[in-house]
Formats: sequence, structure tokens, C-alpha cells
Amino acid sequence: MLLSAALGTVLKPRISLADERPPINLETMVPKTFDEWREEANMLAQVVNPHQKSMLDKIYSQTLSRTYVNKQGYRIMLSIAYGKNQSDALQLHKPEVCYPAQGFKLLSRKNTIIELPSHLIQATRLETSLGARHEPVTYWTVVGDYSVKSSISKKLVEINYAIQDKVPDGMLFRISSIDKDTLTAYAIQEQFAKDIADVIDDNIRTRFMGGKSKKI
Repeated sequence: MLLSAALGTVLKPRISLADERPPINLETMVPKTFDEWREEANMLAQVVNPHQKSMLDKIYSQTLSRTYVNKQGYRIMLSIAYGKNQSDALQLHKPEVCYPAQGFKLLSRKNTIIELPSHLIQATRLETSLGARHEPVTYWTVVGDYSVKSSISKKLVEINYAIQDKVPDGMLFRISSIDKDTLTAYAIQEQFAKDIADVIDDNIRTRFMGGKSKKI
């Protein structure tokens, strides 16, 4: 912590990494139909958000919430939050915070790995409930091009970019489903993650899924 504080004082990056790369447009970059999944456009939004829209607009550059359904009628809720500037003042809000803020109980939390053909995603799984609604969640955080699983690894990535005089952008990618069978929910969520990773354009995939990782 002392090292991070000291380095934070010395390293004050000036260049926005996002400005050096193609702009993010979540609405167009994330397909509405892929593999066996299609957006259920008329489905009433059930995606949990951490704050009212006015607050979301201050924290994030863009957000995207959709519900997808497959041929078996299984529904996945997708929520993506993108922040152009991952400074200490503007941080992605993790589901561990936003779900309890909406009245959910946090029943369990554990780290997991999602294996893509190109790399591993360091993800987190949560079990949450609100009354009769049981909602398993899988999410991951990407800072710049790094998949990070802890606040320490996130800070190390930020320092790595700061040494290059750059402020990284960040993405929080969250998948959830209303399902009392937690193990089935996690298995389907993992397959959904792999399916959507396959169809996101190669040139931008690392910004959604990470491509590098810190083993912290």
C-alpha cells in the first residue's frame, strides 16, 4: 500500500490509452445475435445496476444491458460497463457492491478461470438472492488489455501503464441468470462467455476479454 501511494504521487500519467485506440461503441460492437443466442428485445429489463442513470453517466463512459435467450428458452442477462479513464477517482463498481446496494444477499464469492482458445480470463463467480430470485453471476474486469482478479493486480496494471505515461481504460463484463440450479447457471454462463468471445471482432477482443494477465 505504501509503495502504491508513493508511486501514485510520482507517476502522474498524462496520455489517455483510449485516445490512442479506436473508440468503443458497445451497442454496435456487441452482437445481438450469435451462435444459439439472440437478444430478447421485448424482455423487461431485469439487469441490476449499481446506481441511477445520472450516477452511471458520471462513473462510466458507456453501459450496455441486454437479455439474451437461446433455443431452449434459457435467459442470460448481460451488463457491460466501460470507463474511459480508470483513475482512482473513476473506478468500475464491482457486483459485490452493486448487488447488496439493490437489496440482494451475497451468498458466496469465488474466483474462477474461463478458458478461451487464445488466453485465460480471470473471473469471479457470485451467488446472490433477493426473496425468491436466485441469481448466480459471473463477471470479470479488464484494465487496458489486462484481465485482473484483485485490487492489487489492478493497481499493478495501472502502475505499469503509468510508467508508460498512460491512463488505462476499463471494462466490467457481467453475465447472470435467474436460476436456482447454481452449477447449471455457471456452466451456461461460461459457454455464453466463450460464444460471445468468438464473435467479437479480433481487433477489439482484448478490450472486452483481456489478452494479458497478472498472476496476483
